[in-house]
Amino acid sequence: MEAAHKDLLQQIARLSETYGNLADRLSQAARQLQDSGLPPSDSLLQEIAGYSRNFAEVQKQALQLNKSALAPGEITSLKEIQNLVETATASEGKAEIRDAALKALDRVLAIAHREQSDFAPLQSVHGKARELQRAISESAPAQLHSDAESLVSGKHPVAAVLALVEQQDKLDDEEWVILEETVSAAFGKQIAVAISRGKLTVPQMGKAAPAKIEPAFKAAPEPKMGAQPLPEVIIIPSGNVAPKQVAPKIEILESPAAAAPMHEVIIVPSVEVPKSLPKTGSGNIVFGAPREIQQAPVEGGLGLKVLAHIQGVGDQTFGAEEYAGTKGRGLRVEGFQINIEPPISGLTVEYMAHVEGVGDTPWIGEGELAGFRGQAKRIEGFAVRLSGAQADKYDVFYSAHIQNIGDTDVSSNGDYCGTRGKALRIEGIKVWIAPSASSQVAAAVGLKVLAHIQGIGDRTFSDKEYAGTKAQGRRVEGFQIKIEPPVPGLNLEYMAHVEGVGDTPWIGEGELAGFRGKAKRIEGFAARLTGPQADKYNVSYTAHIQNLGDTPVTSNGQYCGTRSKGLRVEGMTVWVEPKA
Repeated sequence: MEAAHKDLLQQIARLSETYGNLADRLSQAARQLQDSGLPPSDSLLQEIAGYSRNFAEVQKQALQLNKSALAPGEITSLKEIQNLVETATASEGKAEIRDAALKALDRVLAIAHREQSDFAPLQSVHGKARELQRAISESAPAQLHSDAESLVSGKHPVAAVLALVEQQDKLDDEEWVILEETVSAAFGKQIAVAISRGKLTVPQMGKAAPAKIEPAFKAAPEPKMGAQPLPEVIIIPSGNVAPKQVAPKIEILESPAAAAPMHEVIIVPSVEVPKSLPKTGSGNIVFGAPREIQQAPVEGGLGLKVLAHIQGVGDQTFGAEEYAGTKGRGLRVEGFQINIEPPISGLTVEYMAHVEGVGDTPWIGEGELAGFRGQAKRIEGFAVRLSGAQADKYDVFYSAHIQNIGDTDVSSNGDYCGTRGKALRIEGIKVWIAPSASSQVAAAVGLKVLAHIQGIGDRTFSDKEYAGTKAQGRRVEGFQIKIEPPVPGLNLEYMAHVEGVGDTPWIGEGELAGFRGKAKRIEGFAARLTGPQADKYNVSYTAHIQNLGDTPVTSNGQYCGTRSKGLRVEGMTVWVEPKA
């Protein structure tokens, strides 16, 4: 986007050099017209028309690039256009610094002590990082927080802690001394010593399993509960506090050994809540309607028990391929845990989460809670992976429903699913395990194609069905494509060439390529497959084009149609087949 703004400013500069001279010649022509009735020359009129076109184009680009709600009539001068673009360029630079600062703070909040979960100097660093995260997140987009730049440049003491932990082997002696002095001055010598001894670490994302950090105190495993909901387990650091009267059926247990850090373990019986939650959705694929993540049952899929702790609802348990959460209610998922049930010898599941105000958690084992109960912190993203001797025989898939975004694409095998640094809650997740792709035969793939046709509106079609009209002179003005029912690890993307707009970006299935209500023709399009299963299939398509007729079959991202010839697409056919 920065390059687009720069190019637009160059266009504005060229127009600025032109209009002064043009104004002088117009003034002279006006005097001649008034004095002697001599009309302006044809060349001058052509220059005026050219300037008008260029001005309108620059005005249009400025409004589009900045996603402005202003109408063209509200930006009436070249100077106003220039001010709009310069303001947007400055704001974009600030937004990039803001995002980079929030990502750095996420990494700081993920720092853990290898031996002490309550290491006081690190808690001090985390406290300062949370304070900065809150201040930067709540600052206005046009105003950059005073500490954001120093966090990104590495000059802030919090950033210095992160640099020492993450880059200590790459720093030379002079860099190390400067950073160590900065950290010691801000947070004390003790944390600098802990870093130099390798006591602090930042868990790494990815498929390779990092060393698992064992807590100093680990609660005894919970007994098997069959289909019953799991109890809530809240661990609260104890102190010299007088015992409180508690409700019946709540037990306060002593720590198991005097040498271990003292905690109180409060076991609260869970409340039975109906599994069926109100859902909103739509039976069609009209853009903007909430959509369900529905996966076709996978032959050989494993059983899972997924527990989601939902804002205002509490614990709810779900099975493999079940949607665990809510939609249309604005309720955040605050924690989750996953078990393979019934267990499979040699196969275990691990997962992590990105938690509001905390950042990335370490990878934890099945049955442990990722996130928190009772702290009102949203889960913003997560990842799941398999381990054990049988792990290479299976794949784990998962997706999420995210605030203001909707359903994500399917992720798998440790890839991150969600957002970071955007303060967007996950409202539901879906997880399932299936035999690995190498052991499965490619399944048949169905499609649902929606075409928005001139004078008719939306019509839905299936794969290999002609979507449009012939011999009626009606243009296709927009289209959407979905794999239906969905196939694990297989996603579809497409783009279009639209009259007066040009090529659209590649968009995900179910989104509209083109427009409704703007009378703009589709002149060409392309489709492609993505995801772990994409190499097993071909997506093929043809079009019926004004004055040309049916095109040859095109496939796998190649363009089908025309550009800049003013010819409408009157219909299209799309299908997906396994590779031979």
